[in-house]
Amino acid sequence: MLRKLLLISLSLLTTITIIACDNNTTLTTETTESTSTTTTVTTKLTTTTKLIDLIPSDCSSIEIVDGWVPTWCDEFQYEGGVDTTKWNHQTGGGGFGNNELQYYTSRPENAYVDGEYLTITALKENYSTNEYTSSKIWTQGIANFKYGKIEMRAKLPSGRGTWPAFWMMPTLSRYGGWPKSGEIDIMEHVGYDPNVVLGTLHTERFYGTNGRGVSTDSLLTNGTLSSIDVLNEFHTYGIIWTETSIEWFFDGHSLGSVGFSPTKYQTDPSSVDWPFDQNFYIILNLAIGGNWGGAQGVDNTIFPTRFVIDYVRVYQQDYISDDVENPTSPTMPQVLSNIDRNAYLTWKASTDDNAIKRYLIYVNGNYKTSTSVNGILLTGLLPGTDNFVDIIAEDYSGKLSNPLETVITTAP
Repeated sequence: MLRKLLLISLSLLTTITIIACDNNTTLTTETTESTSTTTTVTTKLTTTTKLIDLIPSDCSSIEIVDGWVPTWCDEFQYEGGVDTTKWNHQTGGGGFGNNELQYYTSRPENAYVDGEYLTITALKENYSTNEYTSSKIWTQGIANFKYGKIEMRAKLPSGRGTWPAFWMMPTLSRYGGWPKSGEIDIMEHVGYDPNVVLGTLHTERFYGTNGRGVSTDSLLTNGTLSSIDVLNEFHTYGIIWTETSIEWFFDGHSLGSVGFSPTKYQTDPSSVDWPFDQNFYIILNLAIGGNWGGAQGVDNTIFPTRFVIDYVRVYQQDYISDDVENPTSPTMPQVLSNIDRNAYLTWKASTDDNAIKRYLIYVNGNYKTSTSVNGILLTGLLPGTDNFVDIIAEDYSGKLSNPLETVITTAP
């Protein structure tokens, strides 16, 4: 009974602390501990503030569909170089770890906005020690994103040897260098396979050619579409990224998803399979050649070849202003491994009227850590005794579930 009273006290204290934080949250370009938003607006968010009131002015004409509120965008409705309040150029050559052949520049010859589109142009020319030039832009150092709907409308370049991509990399490599901290490929295409577009996740366990993902071929196989032309027509490429899954879309059609799912005898941290609980930044580039793009060589008659982007948008759901219910309690705890003083614990996920933000983990009455997924590797447990573990679900408005209580008995 004493332990239960202690847990109730801890839960009440946590509730007061979290709600107080939520009522005084500054929105920045990074998702904070108490919001689901990623926006450049710097204002105070209260429980009466709606996400719709924080839409950036240059995104105000974008339609809100199914609750997705635009929180960042570039519509490319200006002329000249890319907007430096949104994008930086990465310049240079050297192959970028893939034996790519281009030199990335910030010149208008390689990246130019004409008032309607951003065009990234690859050219056949001697530049530095490279035989091709192109452009690569990213939001690194300016805007970072965590969860939401992220999409681009574009027409892809044609020709053998091209390798355009719309992708994301981690802002901070919390779990280690590539691929340990993850990579999200929203759209990748190679010119020698002209009407196939791929989306892939790279993690410590699954990376490179073993990365998990999807292909537009699925839409032809299941009869959703009879044909796909990505070289002469504009299409929308996007993902919906949640705490536990990433789903790819082509013109609004789902290509499939990959989610967090611990293995039967999991002994590794969750990040080995799912490092996607951190901030990432957006990248657009057009590579030439490389291990994949140049697998069948480069056709030098295709230049100049162009990657034409209509817009890039990021949307979020408002999980705070209309939140009513507390999350349900986690259930069905299961220990997948228990070796020495380390144990991998999983459970059936909680539900909420909006979304679960994270699970608070207590061990023997003390706060241990938190996780966005329904599984965690607990380390440093007390040896040769019962370790009492409590799991509390928290939603984005700071509401808490009742705790799930379980016991992990360790060997001496």
